[in-house]
Parts: sequence; C-alpha cells; structure tokens
Amino acid sequence: MKSQQLVKTAARAVAILGVMVLATMLNGSSPVQAQDNQEVLPTDEASEVEIGLRISPVPLNLAGKNLNLVGLGSYIVNAVSDCNSCHTGGGPPNFNYAAGGNPYFGQPQKTDPTVYMSGGQDFGPTVPPATPGAYAGPDIISRNLTPDKTGLPEGGHTLAQFKQIMRTGIDFDRLHPTCTQVRPTPEPPNCIPAPVDGDLLQVMPWPTFSHMTDHDLDAIYEYLSAIPCIEGPADPTNPLHNDCG
Repeated sequence: MKSQQLVKTAARAVAILGVMVLATMLNGSSPVQAQDNQEVLPTDEASEVEIGLRISPVPLNLAGKNLNLVGLGSYIVNAVSDCNSCHTGGGPPNFNYAAGGNPYFGQPQKTDPTVYMSGGQDFGPTVPPATPGAYAGPDIISRNLTPDKTGLPEGGHTLAQFKQIMRTGIDFDRLHPTCTQVRPTPEPPNCIPAPVDGDLLQVMPWPTFSHMTDHDLDAIYEYLSAIPCIEGPADPTNPLHNDCG
C-alpha cells in the first residue's frame, strides 16, 4: 500500500511540475513564485490546467493569482463553454477569430486577442412582441468580461457577486428594467416589456451555469481576472463602457 501511495504522490508531483514549467514558458514567471499558492491537484484536473494554460488566446497576468485556478478557468472558458463566441467584440465575417484564422473557412484556428471577451454582440430583442408592431424592447448586448481598472472582471464585480450572477442570473447593472406600461414612453427606452423579468439577465444561459461547483466558478473568475483589460465603448456614459484606467 505504501508503495502505491508513493507512486500516486510522485505522479501528482510530476503533473504539477509540468504545469508550472508550462506556465513559466508562457509567461516568463518563476516556478518558485508560482508554487507559493498552489495546491496538489488530481491528475485529471492537472491535465486540464495544463491544457487551459496552453490554449489561452491572450497573455495572462499571473501576479498574485492561483496558477491552478487560472489554468482550470481557461480550460472551462475556452475548451468547454466557448464563452468568447458570445462575448467577443468582433464582427462578421470572422467574429471571435482573427483574420486568416477562421477554422470555418478552412484556416488555421486563431482567436482575435484584440476583441477577446470585450462584449458587444447584438442578440436582438429578448422576445417577439405579443402584438404585431408593439414595442419589443431593446436589443440585448453581451457584456464586457475583461477586468476593469480595479482589476475585477465582468464589470468590476466581486467573486461573491459573480457567483450570484452565474447561479441566479441577477443583473446588478439593472440595464433593462421591466416596463411598467404597454408603451415605454416616457419610460427609459431600454426597458423590457413584461412578462420578461428585467431583474434577470436575458440570453445568457445562467440556468445551465448555475449547476457549476464553487471550484469551477472560482476558477472561471480567477481566469477572467488574469486576462487583459479591453476598453468598452468609447462613450463613458454608455452603460457597457469598461474603463481600464
């Protein structure tokens, strides 16, 4: 039994060492520094961390970050959930892919780092109006998930707020309140007609994400904290504006 435990311990140590070496190659950071806040991972998760660090399409700021969480978060965001396809700031014909890097055109895959997670995709109104010609509500625009000038991702939300968003769909920004009249005038033109609940994020599949573990959500948040900040719309009065400071 002791020999088997030693083999398992050695295998895990080798897996963690491989992840640290990969992070050093990608980011030029010291493996000794990266080790300070890392826990020993199961072998299968260590491989996901390694893949996540390798496939991140943008340089990562690992200062003060948990390397294992960053790697796992990248794996979930980039290899499992494809968050950037909805939260990219790119437009047609390539959207989230760089020019010449669109795999759907038979090109070698390359994500466009200049619009990565910067938001701006237009999903149109939430629901068709119940009466033809009636007010359908505003277009739903995907949010910028990159860190703001505070270093917090997803519009400057804390980890606790991020988990609440992912589990309940609450919109802390209150961008689209529910209309109180059949016609929005003189209400804000961004209100959403009932029965849509303006307190909740529309389009984003938070009912699916709500089943994620705390560990998964910690990892996603840590990864989003490590990606580069991208400014939102140039107009600072725009509710989707992101200030990199």
